[in-house]
Amino acid sequence: MHSIGRSPAGHGGGPRVRRAVLAAAAVVLLAAGGLSCAGASKQGSQPGTTTPVAGSKATAATTSRLSGLCFSPYTRGTPASDAAPGTVDSLLGIVSPYTDSIRTFGSLGSGAETATAANALGLKVAVGADIESDPVRNDAQVAGVISLASAGKVDLAVIGEESLYFNFTDEQKLIDYINRVKKTGVTTTTSETWGELIGHPRVIAACDVLVANMFPYWENVDIASSIKYLESSYQKITKAAGSKEVMIETGWPSAGATRGAAVANPANAAYYLKAFTSWARSHKVKYFYFEAFDEPWKVAHEGEVGGHWGIWDTSGQMKPGMAPAFGKP
Repeated sequence: MHSIGRSPAGHGGGPRVRRAVLAAAAVVLLAAGGLSCAGASKQGSQPGTTTPVAGSKATAATTSRLSGLCFSPYTRGTPASDAAPGTVDSLLGIVSPYTDSIRTFGSLGSGAETATAANALGLKVAVGADIESDPVRNDAQVAGVISLASAGKVDLAVIGEESLYFNFTDEQKLIDYINRVKKTGVTTTTSETWGELIGHPRVIAACDVLVANMFPYWENVDIASSIKYLESSYQKITKAAGSKEVMIETGWPSAGATRGAAVANPANAAYYLKAFTSWARSHKVKYFYFEAFDEPWKVAHEGEVGGHWGIWDTSGQMKPGMAPAFGKP
């Protein structure tokens, strides 16, 4: 197992509450020296920094729409029960002008509702199967993806979200799930930390494309070095991927604990959104930005940061400083 390519505990909108328990163990791995790239790219910004150092400013060009957006409708309540009627349609109505595609983290309940509604809006849809440790539940999630794919509502199937990193399943079982969905003819992958992907070449081989999770915040990288670090990570996984396309999942929180030199605040979250989307456009890299809305339910399991990854807050208002990434004042 690679300790590089760390990604956040509990992000994704699905029932990931067990990740909070595993997060403490991940800290041990980080302390053990698995972040050599992060150490090399830091430029010494201090906790509390809100303005990137000279030379790290994002380009002036902006994009009007995201390549893709991670979407979960749990601005109220938890994934233990589906979102209230009308919630998915309402929230999709807010974000649909700003993205070309929507990604779900489950294929049943609100996940299936989201896929159907996003498809009706003309958005491309990446449907996730939430793979955890219960094989019966996993089979149901995979079957849900297959059902939606058979109905023509899936453009990309994403089987598992960091399921290897958190040991929810083993390599062979994940490959079996992927192959089961590939029989539908839909482009199929998993979403995994870039380091785990490098450490599992058989998974790379099984996927049609790759979705590599890259979160500089979770790797203690200061905001000024965040894009440089992400680009270094991207170069490593693209080398391992060979000719296969590599898509990225990434984001930056607007509040929460400081991790080393990584500061979670509104200014850094806004900077990262604009800087990353500019980088992705210039490098012609597709991505799913994490995430659409804040999800307060996560705070109880992950600390304050869990509830503050959204571009929009729980009331559906775009957060301060985010608009310039969409070409708006």
